[in-house]
Amino acid sequence: MKKGPEEFSILFQSAADIPPPHAFHALIKIGVGEDGFAAIEFRQEYTDRDEIPKEEIEAEGFSLEDDFEWQGKLPHFWLEETQKIVETTEWKSASSSQVLLAEPGTENWLSPVQEKKWIRFTEELIQACLEEGGKELPMEMAFGELLKNNFFETVSLEWRFAKKEIHATIKGGTQASFSGRDWDDAEEQLKTWMEDEAAEADLYQLPKFKGHYWLVNGEVWLPEKNNLRGRVWEWVDENSRNKN
Repeated sequence: MKKGPEEFSILFQSAADIPPPHAFHALIKIGVGEDGFAAIEFRQEYTDRDEIPKEEIEAEGFSLEDDFEWQGKLPHFWLEETQKIVETTEWKSASSSQVLLAEPGTENWLSPVQEKKWIRFTEELIQACLEEGGKELPMEMAFGELLKNNFFETVSLEWRFAKKEIHATIKGGTQASFSGRDWDDAEEQLKTWMEDEAAEADLYQLPKFKGHYWLVNGEVWLPEKNNLRGRVWEWVDENSRNKN
């Protein structure tokens, strides 16, 4: 794709195996904003909910008013990263893919030939919009020991997608912050880790065995993983072991 104006429209659709009330699509417009920020127009709409009763929607923790629109700004690096991934992607005419891009300056929609990196990037961008728009809080990960259905937390990681920052806290007060390459390394490993675990087990179920786990947003259980690399995970390991 030739380099176009720094303004892009991205359409995202949740995976085909995600049922309502969780299924949604989102339209994100990102361009040059004021004061060095990226200007954002964001719209998220949940789909196919007419197929299920209101009671089932509410039982899943949703409501009939979950659609969300927001206009605002994100740090400029989001526009730079969008420009980079657009220019380094091989494109084809629009097909049945989760991510579509409007070719800059036209009304033509395109699909990435290699879609996986675009799905990950767009999911992160959506999370950043939901955080900055006040729809959702940053992702929380708590590390601790599970004993007889009681979870004893020792470490907390707050993932702020809008700024790509991780704020780490040890129970008792020790704190640290990570960004830049540290964010990229930790987030890439977390994505792969969660995908691998989700392929093997229902992560929303309380684990059957005692041990050390990560609890994500109070609902997703990840068993401890010992071969994670980088400053974030090394900091967790150094500061948590002597607390248990």
